[in-house]
Amino acid sequence: MTCRTTRRWLACAVVAWAATAAPPTHAVDFEFWYAHGGLYAQAIDDMCTGFNQSHPDDHVRCLPQGAYEQTMRKAVAAYRAGQQPALVEIPDIGTADMMRSGAIYPVETLMRDTGHPAPVDDYLESVRRVYAGPDGHLASQPFGASTLVLYANRQKLAAAGITSLPQTWEAFGQALERLKAHGENCPASADYTSWKMLEQVNAAQGEPIASAHNGHDGLAARYTFADGIHKRYMRDVARWHARGLLLPAIMTHANDQTLAFADGECAMVIDATGAYAIVAKAGLVDAQVGPLPVYAGTTHYGNTVGGSSLWVFKGKDPSAYSAVARFLAYLREPRQQLSFSARTGYLPLTHEAERQLSSNPSTEPDAIRVGLASMALPGNAYNVGARLGFMSLFRQIWQEEVQRALAGQGTMDDALGRAQVRGNQLLERFKATYEGSVEMTP
Repeated sequence: MTCRTTRRWLACAVVAWAATAAPPTHAVDFEFWYAHGGLYAQAIDDMCTGFNQSHPDDHVRCLPQGAYEQTMRKAVAAYRAGQQPALVEIPDIGTADMMRSGAIYPVETLMRDTGHPAPVDDYLESVRRVYAGPDGHLASQPFGASTLVLYANRQKLAAAGITSLPQTWEAFGQALERLKAHGENCPASADYTSWKMLEQVNAAQGEPIASAHNGHDGLAARYTFADGIHKRYMRDVARWHARGLLLPAIMTHANDQTLAFADGECAMVIDATGAYAIVAKAGLVDAQVGPLPVYAGTTHYGNTVGGSSLWVFKGKDPSAYSAVARFLAYLREPRQQLSFSARTGYLPLTHEAERQLSSNPSTEPDAIRVGLASMALPGNAYNVGARLGFMSLFRQIWQEEVQRALAGQGTMDDALGRAQVRGNQLLERFKATYEGSVEMTP
C-alpha cells in the first residue's frame, strides 16, 4: 500500500503511530498470577520489575488476583477455559487439589527439562516436604512461607508485672488474667481461624488433625481433631473469650488482630511471621516475639509452614516454560529471598539464604529468627502440613461452627464434633472426585 492519497496517508500514519507507541516486544512473555495486596504486592511487583530489567529477552506480567481462595478459584476456571496463566500462586491448603488436578507441570521436572536444575536439597526441610510429592520431588516452588509466633507488647507486659513471654498455654492464660486485672481492655486478640488455632497448634504439639498422616498417605484420610489436644485448647479459648481475655478481631477498634496489636490496642497476639512487616511499619518499638506456646509437660515439635507456593500450568508453549524456569530461578536467589523476607516478614526458604541472614544478626528481624528456630525443632508425621482436599471449604466450616459456640449456641465440644462430621463429608466428596488418581510425580 502506498501513502499518496489522503485516505491511504491517514491509514499509514495510524500504522506508523501504533508501531512507535506500542511497548517493545519481548522474545517470551508470560503471566504470573499472585494473591497479595498492599505492601506484599509492592514487594512482588518490584521483584517482577527486577527480573524484567535483568532478563531483556523475557517478560513476566505479574497480575494480582485477590486473596488466596479467589486466586485459586480464578486459576482453576481459567485452566478449564484454556486461558490459564503460566504460573500461579496457590495457598498451602490447595496442595492436595493441585497435585491431583492433572493440570500441573511439576516444577522440579520443569527445571530439569529446561536446563535449570533446582538445588532442591537446599530448601529448608520443613518447607520442602510440604510441597513435595510422594517420591520427594517438588511439585511446586515454595514462595511465601510463614509460621506462627507470639507477639507481645513489652511495655504492657512489664506494667502488669509479667517479666517474660509465656512459653506454655497455662502461662499464656495467666498473663491474660494479669493484663485484664491491670486494666487492659484487650489482653489479646484473635481472628479465630483454623490455620492458627487448629493446624498450627496441633503441629507444634505433634498431634494429628486427620488420619493417614494428615492426608499425606492418600484419599482415605478423615478428620480426627474433635478429641485430643485440640479439644483441650479450644475449651481454653472458649473460656478466655467468655472472660473478655481474648477478643475477636472484629471487636477491636482496628477490626483486625494484627493492626490491633500494631497500634497498641491489644497487648498480645498469636500471629504469622508475615505479620511482622505490618507491626514494623506501625513503628511499635516495644514489640517482643516468642515461639508459639505449648502445654506444660508436652514436647514442642517443629512448627509447620503456611503460606503459598508457585505452580506451573500445563498447556503453554515450550519457550514460555524456559522463561518461567528463569523467573523461578531468579526468585530462588538468596538476595531475592532476603529482600522479600525483609519487606514482608515471610521466611527465607533455603539454607543458603538462612545462612546469609543469620551471619548478620543485627539485620535479622525477631519474628524471622523465632520462626526459623521454631520450624527447626524436631518434627514428626504431624507437623508436615495437612494434605487434605477441599481444605479452604473446611476452614470456613470450622470457623462457622466455632463462632456459633462462642456466641453461646451450643458447647465448644459440640461445635468441634459438627465441624469434624462436616469436614469428613468434604473428604468423602474429594475421594469420590479423585478416586483412582495419583499424586503427581515427575
